[in-house]
Amino acid sequence: MTRTSKQQERRARCPRKRKAPSPKTGPLKDNLPKGFKPHENAVPEGAMAFIPKIK
Repeated sequence: MTRTSKQQERRARCPRKRKAPSPKTGPLKDNLPKGFKPHENAVPEGAMAFIPKIK
């Protein structure tokens, strides 16, 4: 009996043909006019707001 290689063992377990990986896909970038999503509870533009540092 001859020894089988690790790769040959793996191929024997899963005999499906290997194929090249498909190109990566991901989430599409949002087309936002301001560059961000405006929030209802945000400080309005031009208003002064004090944001304290919390330690």
